[in-house]
Amino acid sequence: MSVFIELLQVALRSRECLSRIPDVAEWELIYDEAERQAVLGIMLDGLERLPQEQLPPAILKLQWIGAARMVEAVTQQNKARSKELSANVKVVGFNGCVLKGVAIARYYPTPMRRQCGDIDLWAFGRRKDVMARLKRDYSIEHNVWHHVGVRMFEDVPVEIHFHPAWLYNPLCNWRLQRWLNRAGSWGDKQNDGYNVMPVKFDAVFSLLHTYRHLLAEGIGIRHIVDYYYILKALPAEDRTDVVEDLKSFGLLKLAKAMMWVLREICGAKDGLLLCEPSEKEGRFLLDEIMRGGNFGYYRKDNRKRNSVARMCALLPHYPREVLWMVPWKLWHKGWRMVNS
Repeated sequence: MSVFIELLQVALRSRECLSRIPDVAEWELIYDEAERQAVLGIMLDGLERLPQEQLPPAILKLQWIGAARMVEAVTQQNKARSKELSANVKVVGFNGCVLKGVAIARYYPTPMRRQCGDIDLWAFGRRKDVMARLKRDYSIEHNVWHHVGVRMFEDVPVEIHFHPAWLYNPLCNWRLQRWLNRAGSWGDKQNDGYNVMPVKFDAVFSLLHTYRHLLAEGIGIRHIVDYYYILKALPAEDRTDVVEDLKSFGLLKLAKAMMWVLREICGAKDGLLLCEPSEKEGRFLLDEIMRGGNFGYYRKDNRKRNSVARMCALLPHYPREVLWMVPWKLWHKGWRMVNS
């Protein structure tokens, strides 16, 4: 097991210390990998739990603390902007619920260290009505079927979602959209001034979000840690329903892969897992994670976003989705020509 994974497990409190003391060069590689995977803030928790003799060189430790402070500042800013955004959308006449980012950070023991990007808000209302109000008061930056980019703040990008998730497979997507229509009534839980969805929703939605990025570009360890903390917060009485929903959407294979990665990388105990892990699918998922880093930004092979090579690599593992990717993209191109 690499020392990087051991440090991650120390941060997640699934182990107490490292099996050996890394040298200076190894510590630099650990830092670089934590940066690639967007978990620098999360892994500072691990550094703070290590015994004194296992700590990195003082200069690197200070650099790590400085990077984590920047993550904390951005997350705090996103929380404040999420509160403002929720107030703004109420003023223009509709309600919404914050997804991903700061909404997921609340499951972490140190929420401010969960690295965030833009703010995603699920708008509860008819698209036509919401778009009319947004166009009246804000600048629209892009418009796709599932969301619209809106310039509300100068320092944080905002996306307003009409369909928080989708699947390429028409049958699975039909089931998913029906489920989302029902789930929209769950989003009334307050968190620091903005609505968030309950954990039973996030246990399904977060895996859907991971699936989307795996198919399109890639995922990082941050997605895995998100799911680790979501499962820790998931009540026992909701677990069966979550598994049934994942089956309905064709996500059981990914769920089994995720369970293997959670056990091997995060040190998750069997009682935390939703279903039986799959080593074969888990190894493929872990390879994708380590090759590309966060959102696949660091890939050096030819499996880039939307490439034929990427589709061919994914086809044996997720054929029901991959075979429908091209038809869906052609439909979506037509939709954008009409609506954008």
